[in-house]
Amino acid sequence: MKGLVTVTVITLLWGTLALAGTLEFFAGAGPSAAALGSINVGIGVVNRIIADLNSDPRFYGDVPVLPSLGSGLAYNAGERYWITDRLALGGELTYFKSTSTTSGAYNTVGSNEVSDVSLNLQCQSIGLLIGGRFMFLDVGLKLAVDLGVGYYYSGFNTSITFEMPSEYNPISIQLPSGKGHYNGSSFGIEGGISLSFPITDWLNVGTSILYRSLTVQHLADSKGNGFDFDGDGTPEVADFGGITVRFNIGLDIDLSL
Repeated sequence: MKGLVTVTVITLLWGTLALAGTLEFFAGAGPSAAALGSINVGIGVVNRIIADLNSDPRFYGDVPVLPSLGSGLAYNAGERYWITDRLALGGELTYFKSTSTTSGAYNTVGSNEVSDVSLNLQCQSIGLLIGGRFMFLDVGLKLAVDLGVGYYYSGFNTSITFEMPSEYNPISIQLPSGKGHYNGSSFGIEGGISLSFPITDWLNVGTSILYRSLTVQHLADSKGNGFDFDGDGTPEVADFGGITVRFNIGLDIDLSL
């Protein structure tokens, strides 16, 4: 009886391997952008105040404007199993990060007053996706469509000092001073088109142009306070939607015997 079970198991495993195709491990990196609309609106207000202070003769000192948040680098790694010569299913882990910083100080003319300005904003998003690739053209160069859906965990880190000279008119926003850590999560979709070229039977390189659709409706700190960058009483909505250009490398393992 044990011998029969052993033979049956070996037969099933052999049949599975005989039907097995190619397992591809891949990784990539490249420039990426996220919209972050409401947050960049707040950055625009901050920059108008900085520009006004830079040109005000009552103060000397120069603070560079705060760059828009959203441009950064994206990374990914995963694996996909080729069910047929043209269709593969798999999963991947993605990571995106963007930062924006500025710093300086204003000295009031005829006074010892010094007003420090230091803003450091950082956002990141980690996603776990399942999806597939359909190759519709193979003429040496391979052209394919990618589509994945998954769950993203996103966060914002802030470190803000925004001191205004006492002679300056009251500003219309109240930035959250000090350090803050805000997190949120949401489902998202990523898809696009890829071009790859086989270097050998087991190694390929290529590039992809992808669009990420991801909106995190609520970001909160450990106490449940929402991320309100411009202090208007309305927590920000983080729109991570944007385009990624990725350069990829893939390693193919043939599972068939």
